[in-house]
Amino acid sequence: MFFLIHHLEAWYSLADVYAEMAAADDFLPLVASIPRRFPGAREFQDEELVHDGLTKFGIPHIRLRSDDSFQDLAVVRAFSPDVVFRQSQWDLDVPDAFTTNELAFARLCLVPYEPMGLVRNPADSAINPGYDCAYYRQAWRVFLANDLARDEVMSQAPATRPDQYVVTGHPKADLLRRKITLGAPGADRPFTILWSAHHSIDDHWVRFGMFHRMALDMVEMAQRHPEWRFVLSLHPALAVKLESADPPLDADFVAAFWRDWNGLPNTSLFPGGDYGPLFANTDALLCDGLSWLLEYQLAGKPVVFLQREGHRPFNALGNIALTGMNQVDSLPIAEGLFEQFAAGRPDPHKPAQAEVVAALFGSSGAASRIVAAIRTGLVAD
Repeated sequence: MFFLIHHLEAWYSLADVYAEMAAADDFLPLVASIPRRFPGAREFQDEELVHDGLTKFGIPHIRLRSDDSFQDLAVVRAFSPDVVFRQSQWDLDVPDAFTTNELAFARLCLVPYEPMGLVRNPADSAINPGYDCAYYRQAWRVFLANDLARDEVMSQAPATRPDQYVVTGHPKADLLRRKITLGAPGADRPFTILWSAHHSIDDHWVRFGMFHRMALDMVEMAQRHPEWRFVLSLHPALAVKLESADPPLDADFVAAFWRDWNGLPNTSLFPGGDYGPLFANTDALLCDGLSWLLEYQLAGKPVVFLQREGHRPFNALGNIALTGMNQVDSLPIAEGLFEQFAAGRPDPHKPAQAEVVAALFGSSGAASRIVAAIRTGLVAD
């Protein structure tokens, strides 16, 4: 079993699967860190970030970072893996040697990095590139969180085999539940807002991102509320866009934001990686999209969804998730909600969150079901 890891921030999706295999007598899981190129990046990068993160997680791994990625592919092939896990379906995010066609020598598996897709087709085309793509078409197994997620995928990416798409639950949910339970908040911690910013800030793709419209206003909110604490978590692709400062951003805007944000005593930036303790040690989420709108509901805390006009519509899964969150269309309304929550007002959507989690994540044990399905499939082959 070979795990190619380029998206450290999504390791939670595979962590329990790896651990389950490592503890089994009949599996030998191997992990490798590889470079990545998220939208906006001009070159492959961040292998060292992935390596450092896996090291902090305690995951033994090799580093594949040759200038010629096909030399790294030769290393992978030398292990003759029965199964290869890649972290996403996006071929453009990984070096050429790790694209779908180059990995066809092994059985390809996928545990989606997001628990499930929450929006309709994100592209301006009849084909959904998130599902009707090379990796989904060639995957031996894709493990999905629930029947509705499987129906969503099947309607847009017909299976090539009857057993290709397997409903197991999502292992990220199990790990997050444990992390949230173990990460008890500090005794004297101030009211803390987790601000999650999505990368889709232009007028393409899903159009959820609001960073370019709200960043300086968030600085002002933090200034108005020195008694609160604010933690910013950037989608890794947004971090790339801030570095390049391409439209709708510009270098002066980005520099002004970081100067003001970093200059306040009650603001910070989450470096990425192990975010379960972050969920445990914050009191509410401000989010413009996407997966944390659902994942944070596992913490049973207020989710405030700041909607951008004209974003891609939610699908059936997204509409279920919406019932557990507070939907607002302006930052002042969001601030008013936070003032109420900080004063002790219960979140009116908290009861619905338990229903959302039960409906979309189901029971625990997803990693065990995934490993069992792989074991059964290998025997059948």
